[in-house]
Order: sequence, then structure tokens, then C-alpha cells
Amino acid sequence: MKQKSSKMWFFTFLAIPILYFIAQFIPYYHSGGTVLPSLGELFWFPERNEQTTNFISLFYFGFRINEFTAALLGTQFFALLFLVTTLILKSSGIVALMIGCWGVYGLIAFFTTRALTFSPVMVYGGIAGILMLVIFLAAVVVSAIYMYMIYKNYRIKYVLPFKAERSI
Repeated sequence: MKQKSSKMWFFTFLAIPILYFIAQFIPYYHSGGTVLPSLGELFWFPERNEQTTNFISLFYFGFRINEFTAALLGTQFFALLFLVTTLILKSSGIVALMIGCWGVYGLIAFFTTRALTFSPVMVYGGIAGILMLVIFLAAVVVSAIYMYMIYKNYRIKYVLPFKAERSI
């Protein structure tokens, strides 16, 4: 790809996991009091947020904070891995493919976690979950666009010249 567009893709691939980490510090649940813990704080320090955990338990029978593990711990680990990978490999097809797979994993993890889906808790909750879902969707879309651009450049450089020679 061209140097100028390559730099744009590099910053895009770098921004997606960074925005994901920022979204975790936005207040997520409002438990009726003045406490507005972020999703990251709720996950990493559940003992400090008993009021919020009890509030979520009102809507989901048998809710445990461990339900967030697949949705948050996996996506956090892979987001950190992709930050390092993007810094090392810059903008390449493998980085785009990895970020797209991370976006698909994040969408699946969030849609299968009861407390993160669109539910009564989201009515009382904040916008952080919706932002995270948008970030995962953006990761999939950006990956698909980048892969399509690679395919288009490959087709123009390597496939079309051979078709022109055959028709002569």
C-alpha cells in the first residue's frame, strides 16, 4: 500500500485497542446510589462494588461477577497483544486480520454475557458497554476494508495485466 495510507491504517489499528481500554474507565452501572463504577473497576475490584453487583443480581438470577471473565479478561489480553503487534508490524495484513478476529471475538463475548447485552440493566447502566460493542464492530469493519484494499491492489497489480496479455 502507499506510504501515506499506510500511516493512516497504522494509527487506525493502534487507536482501536486504545479506545477499548479508554471505554473501560467510563462509568458503566448506576446502582441507585452515588457510586458509578467503571466496567474495569467492577471486574477487577468486585469487593469494592457490592452494591452494583447486588443491583445486577436483581435482574439476573444467580449473577456472579465471574460472568465478565470471558468478555473482559480475554478481550483485554488480546487488545494488549494487538497494541504490541501493531507497534512491531505497523500496518500489515496480519495485523488487520488479527484485529478483525479480535472484534468478532469481542462481539461474541459481549452478546453471550448476560449483564452486557441490551437488557434492563442497560436502561439503568451507562454507555460504556455500547461503546465497547461499537469498538468491536469498528474493528471488524476496519479489518474488512483493509483486506478488501489489499485484494484490490493485488488484483490491479498481478491479475489484470495477465488477463490483458491473454486477450491479445
